[in-house]
Amino acid sequence: MSSGRVTARDDLVSPVVQLQRILVATDFSSAARAALDYALGIARQFNSKIFLVHAISAGVLHYVSPEASDEAIRQATRFAAREMQRLVDEAGCAGQVQEEILCCGGVWPLLQEFAKTNAVDLIVLGTQGRTARKRQLLGPVAEEIFRLAEPPILTVGSLPEAPKTGAPSLRRILYATNFKPHAERAAGYAYALEREHGSQLTVLHVVEEAAESPKSGHELVQDFLIQRMKRGIPAMCNGKCEPSFQIRFGEPAEHILGLALAEHSDLIVLGMRSGKRSAAQLPSAVAYRLACQAPCPVLTVRH
Repeated sequence: MSSGRVTARDDLVSPVVQLQRILVATDFSSAARAALDYALGIARQFNSKIFLVHAISAGVLHYVSPEASDEAIRQATRFAAREMQRLVDEAGCAGQVQEEILCCGGVWPLLQEFAKTNAVDLIVLGTQGRTARKRQLLGPVAEEIFRLAEPPILTVGSLPEAPKTGAPSLRRILYATNFKPHAERAAGYAYALEREHGSQLTVLHVVEEAAESPKSGHELVQDFLIQRMKRGIPAMCNGKCEPSFQIRFGEPAEHILGLALAEHSDLIVLGMRSGKRSAAQLPSAVAYRLACQAPCPVLTVRH
């Protein structure tokens, strides 16, 4: 078992990858349970501390009179405490998690303040699309967290088999890059996880072009980009990591999802641009689609 501090050094990569403090946001749904199971597997591997957090929305007060508000909060807190205990018992993680019930306000502002106060390194979030067949949308709370959170976010849907004991299965990791700074920061996590787990890492770059674009010159472009990807291998991995490199031409999300399915990937890693964001702004279209539709967990890293 490692110390929970995985070093990945490179001029373009954040020097230290930390997974010491993990926040699992739960609404007690089946998707949130899958997120907890997966977080437990990570925590056991990296000796991390898990905060299992439920935020009571101010919405519980919308339909009660001011005089009844205190009692409504007490009832919501008691219900949350019972559900939290049930979740911990089912997951078999008593003594391994710190349970927190936050009250009362917007769910994301409460979680955001908690994450800052406790220097959270990773947020793990269960996702469940609102259009079940194609899973095109996250729920409103998950979408707000995905859009605004600064720490890396691991989104866990209902498809993966979440680990009950030991480390999560990370035999195959797919890292998607567009060579921009946020993608390079995500590379630190991809290569560090490959090295830690002995995974097979695939590095993918998709050259955006229309389907009807001419194919002449693809081979030359491929060779150039693969050499560029090889130069991006962190110094700590030289001679130790053996990633495979893939170049595709077309629509990025389509090719990332297709390759993840074809290779039976256990994790997708990608970067997202950081900066000032508001609740009205949409997240990266590619990252958002992957979080909704990927056949495995997705680790999204901001820069």
